Formats: sequence, C-alpha cells, structure tokens
Amino acid sequence: MVKQLLFDEKCHHVSVNEADSLKTFMSILEALFCGLPEEIRLTKPFIMWFELEYIDETPDSLLMRQCHDASKAVADALINRYPNVSSISTAMLYPHEFFQKLIVELVVGYDKQLTKYVNDMPTAFPYTLTAPKLVELDLTFYCVSEYDLPTICPRSPRKIRIDLDQIPFSWDMFRVGNVSETIVFDNLVDLSITDVYEDSDAGNMTIANNLDLEFPKLERLHTNNSSLTRKVAQAMMSHGLKWLHCEGSIISASQLCKQPLGTLDTLILVWVGEVYSEEFDDFVPLTNEIFNKTSGIEFVRCEISKINISEIMDRVDWPYLTHLMLGFNIPFNVLLDMLPKVPNLVHLEIDICGCDKNVLDETTELLTNIKEHYPIPSSSKIETLCLNISHSIMRWKFCNKMSFGGVFENLKWYLPQLKTIDILE
Repeated sequence: MVKQLLFDEKCHHVSVNEADSLKTFMSILEALFCGLPEEIRLTKPFIMWFELEYIDETPDSLLMRQCHDASKAVADALINRYPNVSSISTAMLYPHEFFQKLIVELVVGYDKQLTKYVNDMPTAFPYTLTAPKLVELDLTFYCVSEYDLPTICPRSPRKIRIDLDQIPFSWDMFRVGNVSETIVFDNLVDLSITDVYEDSDAGNMTIANNLDLEFPKLERLHTNNSSLTRKVAQAMMSHGLKWLHCEGSIISASQLCKQPLGTLDTLILVWVGEVYSEEFDDFVPLTNEIFNKTSGIEFVRCEISKINISEIMDRVDWPYLTHLMLGFNIPFNVLLDMLPKVPNLVHLEIDICGCDKNVLDETTELLTNIKEHYPIPSSSKIETLCLNISHSIMRWKFCNKMSFGGVFENLKWYLPQLKTIDILE
C-alpha cells in the first residue's frame, strides 16, 4: 500500500494516500506528470517523499516485470517533468525491487542539486554520489550487505545520520575523490551514528581500515549502540566538540570520554542496563572516571534504565553530574544517602514505587518523618525533583500525602535549593 507520495514546496504540494496496488501507484505518477502548472513545475524547489508499506501484487505478475524494466524510464520522466527537486525522503518497509530501483535512479539523477536525502528502507545502493549541494544526509539501511551501501562525498553535508542495523561498516563509503588516506568532512557540524561497528574487537560486524578522518567543524555527536576505534574517537573529539550524547554501551562511551572534554558544554550518557547487563561490574568505575573529568561542562546528564543498580549506588563518585534520571525503583533512603556523592546535581528524576504498595508506604513514611532519619538538612543543590509513579491510584495517594501530609515541606527542608516537584505518570 502506498501510504503517501508527496511533492511539496512552500506554496504548493501534491499528496496521494492509500494507493492499494502498484497499478494505482503508476496511475498516480502519470497524473503527476500533468498535475501542476508549468510555471510552478519548472521554477519551484520541490521535496519528493515516498512512504510505502506494501504492494498487493504477486512478484511474478506481468505488471511487476513491466514496471521493473521501466524504473529508469519512470525516473527519467519524473526528473524531466520536475527538474527542481531538492529533497528526497523515503520510508518503505517492504518495497518491491521496482521501487528500490526507482528511488536509486531518482537520487542519482538529482545528485547535483540535492540538499537533503533521507533513506529508510532495505535498498541496495552501490552507486557514488558527489552531491555538491547536500546539507542533510539521513541513511537507515537494513537487510543489505556493506557492498550495497552508497559511496558519498563527505565535503558538503552539515548533518549526517547513519543507522546501519549491524551491517558491516567502513568509512570508505565516504571516500570519493580522495587520493590520500585522509577523509575530511569539511562542513560537518552534526553527526549521529546508530549500530555502527568498526572496532577490531566487534566480531563479524567489523571492517577495519587504516584511513585517517578529520572533522574540523564537528560540534554535535550522538552515538547509539556503536563501537568506534580509538583513532576515530580522537578524530571526532579533537576540533571543539560542544555536544556529546552516548547511548548504549558504557564501555563505548568510556572510549569516547577518554578524549579531552574541555570544549564540551553538554554531555549525556544513557545506559540501558537490561541490554548491557554484562557491563554491570564496569558501570561504577567507568562512570566515576567519566564524571570526575567533567568539571566545567555546564550540562552533564546520566540516564539509567531497565536494571536496578541500587545495591551499588553507594560506590558512585559523580562530583560534576548535574542531571540524573533513574528508570528503576530505588529505595528513597538509598537515594538520599547518595546525594553527597553528587554535590552538583540540580535535576533528579526517579521511579519511586511502580506498582508496589509497600514501597510507596515506605517512601511516604520516610518523607513524612524525614527529620527523624536525617536531622540535618543536606547541602544538595537539587532544584527540580521529578517522581515517576506509573500506577494511577498510588499516584493519587502520594499526591494527597504531598499536599496534606507535610511531604512537600519536609522535602523543601531537606533539599533547601528545591524549587519544583513534579509527579509524572
């Protein structure tokens, strides 16, 4: 089913929804050939957006074979009819080979003028793009081999996002027109990589190479479930990086954070413990090492979820952490005992009870009588406290205690900098 075919610009667009067959889709394309006035069609910049779920045709149908043979002709006709397309976006879950070939032909045909290319489909793309005007590149490839990835000139993009779903990766895909062993991303400011493995210890998902990389203007880096060599990490961190977001493996995050962090103003570390449970023993020493070298960074955030690390929280030493999110049920007394280990924390978000009534009762008792357990106010700098209580009845009971049981006043007494308490679902 073709969910949407969109040609768009500031003042005019053509969109089509719910085309339930390839034949219908072909008729849509034909209609587009004569659907716009020439003065718009030939002079306005256009965005081309394909979103596809499936096509209700058998693979061996005559129409399929005819359209497969016609993919380049259709692309040529579209390029001729709409010469000013500057952006192509695709989102296709199970595209027929005709659509894969059509998109490739369109991207190659518009290569010299594209400013944005977004690919989210299992497409073989063994072509080279020079893309001299490309500003934004967003590539999600899955179910293909590394030999089917495009080769793209690295000079012009300002923003690149790559999600390879554990496809073997090599920076060679950006080696266009480079006779040296150095690939320079001349204008790249924002880089996001997901499921990119190029470390020699990453098993069969690895293609190692000896290329040198340079990122002279890189300011923002987001890594998710990715493993980079030390050489690449050094290249990414060596030219004034401002914003670093590491999600996934704490070991991979540690590799990046071994580099100088002095230029950063934002550091975000996200650890999903259920996925990386084998790193449990490494978590405290590695995060202690990271958060002891973040002095001077304005925003330092750590998010931990899907595993309960309450038993090791007494060993943390995070003196420069400013924001903490704990996505597991942690006893409130453990949390309060931890506060001296995070003296610069200003924002705290926690799950406090889930669906456990006993935990809620223990928490409200502690907070109602906090002066008996903690007779001296803390020196904590926490200004915002967010409490996640997923169970609606328990959330109502806790809010009632907050309003009429003195809990809010007691928290304000123990956390003298506290300005806001939010109760979240």
